[in-house]
Amino acid sequence: MRIRRIVEGTALITIAASLATVIGAGTAQADSGIVLPITSHWQTITDSRNGRLYVSAPGSNAVVAVGFDGQVVKTVEHLDGARGIALSPDESTLYVALADADAIAAVDTSTLQETRRFATGAGTEPESLAMAGGRLWFSYGDTANGGIGSVTVAAPEPVVDPGVLPAWTWYGKPILASSPSAPDLLVAGESAAMPGEMRVYDVTSGQTQEVAHNPHPGGTIEDMAITPDGQSVITAAGSPYYHQKFKLPDLTETGRYDTGPYPASVAIAPNGAVAAGIATGGDHDFYLYRPGSTTPARAVTLDTPYRDLLRRGLAWSPDGSKVFALRFTYSSEVKLDIIRDADKATGDLTLEAPATGTAGKRLTVHGTLTSPLPYPKGTSVTVSRDGARPLTRTVAPDGTFRFTDRPRTTGTLTYTVSHLGDVDHLPAAATATIDITG
Repeated sequence: MRIRRIVEGTALITIAASLATVIGAGTAQADSGIVLPITSHWQTITDSRNGRLYVSAPGSNAVVAVGFDGQVVKTVEHLDGARGIALSPDESTLYVALADADAIAAVDTSTLQETRRFATGAGTEPESLAMAGGRLWFSYGDTANGGIGSVTVAAPEPVVDPGVLPAWTWYGKPILASSPSAPDLLVAGESAAMPGEMRVYDVTSGQTQEVAHNPHPGGTIEDMAITPDGQSVITAAGSPYYHQKFKLPDLTETGRYDTGPYPASVAIAPNGAVAAGIATGGDHDFYLYRPGSTTPARAVTLDTPYRDLLRRGLAWSPDGSKVFALRFTYSSEVKLDIIRDADKATGDLTLEAPATGTAGKRLTVHGTLTSPLPYPKGTSVTVSRDGARPLTRTVAPDGTFRFTDRPRTTGTLTYTVSHLGDVDHLPAAATATIDITG
């Protein structure tokens, strides 16, 4: 018996000739990977207004604008040490933290031209950015000396206040997160010390009133994202070996995503779907979760030997159908992978067939169609082989099915069984090859 799976999910948009793999209970392969004109990475975010990604690159002093099709639109240069990036509420302005210039740049998202800079003070080296309470907030400082400041970017005469939280408040420059659904909350996480404590601030008045503190017994915070309803924040820290979910504003832990070591990136789609990524070393690079679920619908493995998903390197398309993943290669290239149909679960189709059969005698092939997301009642598969009319078989509630055949001639017969996919599932297929003797 020779059994071979041939398709188990249309996973990646073809961009260049390198290999990527998407794993459900099985494996699918496709070409992927576009080399971006940068050699470093700090953050990736999505601009729904203009249909772009923005990728900041401190080593290149630039932000790259990339279309959702993977094509580079423009590289915005002369952004000294570009690190944290954030969009204005209407997405008309991209703000870029310029750590090497002690400033924050404002870039018009229509023209991709820098329009102004806000000086944050000598030696501040701003890093992470977030919009909340009508202000742009930035983390700044150095090791053992991190703080949070703000800029009234919407005011006719913007005011920069680097001392809202003095530089000694945090050990390192904290990672910041905010959401339009919780417009007056600012979430901060320790990025340079263990434990990676977290705090939530009410910034309604333009100041920071601490409303919650969580010591967070794990490692330093690598990434954070707030759910679209503004009710929770999901963190990626080096430890524990899962992504944690905390209620806002009190930071009570309410859930976990069992992704393995070491959590490094998280992104949430507008519909609540979650992409949770880990650093090199696990079986997969990141996992996709449907809204409200903590069971992965898909697990994605980037191509080897260049499996190095970047911290803060995941982003969703606004419609939740694509995930963008940034990785670093051994040749110091930053590559972009685009995972399409990210809102669908993988399917796994397996067959059990006899190794041989006899011409004129009946043979039976058993199969199973499974997925992390159950298939609807009445789901069917198609069975085909050369010289025979295709058959349709309904899958039982437990995922099993079977079909029989009575081959008339000797030789090798190959049966192909396929499920074309549906609104919730990717396609799946498998083959069974049987030697028929006289």
